[in-house]
Amino acid sequence: MLDYHYLTFLIVCETLNYTEAARRLNLTQPAVSKHIAQLQDELGVTLFEYKQKHLYLTEAGHYLYQLVAHMKKEGELGLQSLFDDDLPLNIDLACTFTIGNFLIAQPLMKLLQRFPKTQLNLVVENTRTLLRDLNLDQVDCAFVEGQFDHKEFQHRLFRCEPLVAVAAPTHPLAQQTIVRWEALREYPLITREVGSGLGRLVENLLLAHDLPVTELTCSHLGNYQVIKDFVANGLGISFLYRSSVEKELVTGGLTELTFETPLPAPEMYFIYKRCNAAVERILANYDLFATE
Repeated sequence: MLDYHYLTFLIVCETLNYTEAARRLNLTQPAVSKHIAQLQDELGVTLFEYKQKHLYLTEAGHYLYQLVAHMKKEGELGLQSLFDDDLPLNIDLACTFTIGNFLIAQPLMKLLQRFPKTQLNLVVENTRTLLRDLNLDQVDCAFVEGQFDHKEFQHRLFRCEPLVAVAAPTHPLAQQTIVRWEALREYPLITREVGSGLGRLVENLLLAHDLPVTELTCSHLGNYQVIKDFVANGLGISFLYRSSVEKELVTGGLTELTFETPLPAPEMYFIYKRCNAAVERILANYDLFATE
């Protein structure tokens, strides 16, 4: 909700008359004048000026009016969207590749079934690009894997997704009951591209076992299917989220490797910077995104 100083400011902008603004707000004229004076003192700018006994907005006043009017509209639309299933709403959503390709389809279909007039615009990007787009307000919100600044973005846990190591069934490591980490020095590794959340996660995982990527034979690929094809043809091993290789593990196209220490199940998050109508609709229906 907007602070009462800004609500007073909006009415004065619409009337350009302190007396009429006071009548609409059911306040005294001195109270309205005080609200505006306090707002100008807080912001350090002049919002109104008199010219030939008529009240006008200054350039700073025009700018503030556009900003505050937009905030008020977004807030009202957001509150309405929580209760009105028929309200048309655009949601500009971004997802990282694992989530976009393997995890988000079912929840989004359920959301569109619950709110048929929702218009969804979905882009799939790596973590670095996605965070940039969110900072530039090019998307409303995002589902992200990988690291992000928890202080910079508001966030809510989406799910924990297990990481698995996979190889071709004929790969030498697939014949071992337990794989030693040091054995990775002997075989090519295939990871996601630089800048991806999964790529960074795997790099940190290897580093924790004294295996810097720079000391390994490592290829970086930006496409999940290409990675899986390479691995299935014996060109290397890879660390991928279980959801992305479930089909291949069932059919036998890939084999899961068991290491001497368990692999993590990293957290994935729903993140946003500003709570607008699109974000509120997802948060109010977050049951649709819960892990089954």
